Amino acid sequence: MQHEVVIDHLLGLHARPASRLVEVSRNFPCSIYLKVEGKRYSAKSIVNILLAGVKYGDTVTVIAEGEREEEAIEAITAFLASKIDLT
Repeated sequence: MQHEVVIDHLLGLHARPASRLVEVSRNFPCSIYLKVEGKRYSAKSIVNILLAGVKYGDTVTVIAEGEREEEAIEAITAFLASKIDLT
């Protein structure tokens, strides 16, 4: 299952929002990835998220595979689309 989302964090996925994304992702037993410019990055690894270099306005595909994948997609999409100030 997958869903596209536009990043609405002004500074993109820098350390704080990346850390929060990992926290959200680790609540689910399924595999979760962010697809950025054709490459997949584990959403359960802060290093992978930071390597993706996601900036404000980028479109990211959230991919979940396995148990509770629908719930994971909803939670992560909601987080990424939010305007939470994590600067």
